[in-house]
Amino acid sequence: MTDELPVHINREGVRELEVPDTIEATDSFDVRFVNHGEALHVHLNTGDGLSRVVTVDAGNRHVPGNGERRVRIDVDIDALNEESAFGTLELSTSYGAEQHQIDVEIKDPAVTRTTVDVDDTLAEPPRTGATVFDRPELVVLALGLLAVVLAAITAAVVDDILVVAGVGVVLTGVLLALALLLR
Repeated sequence: MTDELPVHINREGVRELEVPDTIEATDSFDVRFVNHGEALHVHLNTGDGLSRVVTVDAGNRHVPGNGERRVRIDVDIDALNEESAFGTLELSTSYGAEQHQIDVEIKDPAVTRTTVDVDDTLAEPPRTGATVFDRPELVVLALGLLAVVLAAITAAVVDDILVVAGVGVVLTGVLLALALLLR
């Protein structure tokens, strides 16, 4: 869908028009004339298929040399009898010496809507139920208790002063982690 139809004038040659062959629109849009040469008049007209839903702001426009000019094309969506209207937008310069027709399709925006509304709720993952990973402090607590149990078993089996000191270090680390979690 288009908000703007660019039309280049005098880019490839004197009074030549460069325009797309077709456009689709769901609302009013601007024809933006970009002149790459000397000033001239451009005439806009709609074909029979579009005349009931499209109104041209001004049919004959002066485009200054090396300048731009916009012409508003008003689309009356309420005038659509069906889902879309087809027709041509006719452009001409030099009293009709250079002409170009653009095939235009005006579509009802209610029918052609293909976007999805996105709000902040899509940024959060869905809640399907609580898991142990929803509360990471429980995971840390379980690993700390496992470390204390393994350290106590190792101290009982090895019966060495260095192992008992290691158990004390592990126990201190677990207690410190618990204190930080419960804060």
